[in-house]
Amino acid sequence: MPSRSPRYCSQCGHALMRQVPVGDHIERPVCGGCGFVHYQNPKVVVACIGTWEDKVLWIRRGTEPRKGFWAIPSGFAEQGETPEQAAVRELFEETGAVIEADQLNLFLVGSLPEISEVYLVYFGALASPEYATTHEASEIALFAADEAPWDEYAYPDVAYAMQQFYRDHEKRDYGVYIGRYDNGINHFRSARA
Repeated sequence: MPSRSPRYCSQCGHALMRQVPVGDHIERPVCGGCGFVHYQNPKVVVACIGTWEDKVLWIRRGTEPRKGFWAIPSGFAEQGETPEQAAVRELFEETGAVIEADQLNLFLVGSLPEISEVYLVYFGALASPEYATTHEASEIALFAADEAPWDEYAYPDVAYAMQQFYRDHEKRDYGVYIGRYDNGINHFRSARA
């Protein structure tokens, strides 16, 4: 579900009203005092698939949502960083593992319109197979495709994308994919098509 609309202006404190700003086509929160338009945009989530030989680095989530389930290191992009910088930062914060941002490749551009999130998934080879648990990752492991805990995957609706990554990684022939999950339906396809 998209985030709730603000009720008061962050610029002057006046109450906000919903209206279509001049030159726009969408109703938005607009300040009745100073006229400031409070745009609400999707959040950008990045994920980093770290590889070591034929395996992929997974974490058992140490925090909500889906605490205790397995996933790939991911999180929200911060102001002032590129998506690649955000991906390697999240990988390092959650696992201590290192990949240089300029060594990443794009794997998936995805969206979850129902919760207003855009996902960018990158992959790259780990600098070394060294990692350590953190408060965000209670357990960390390198899994081959047949070892991965698919039945404990935190986000089963998008597990197909990870399975596709393993297929690509096995061949060392990587595609770029487009994904969308809305209204209970998973749309996943190659960007080459």
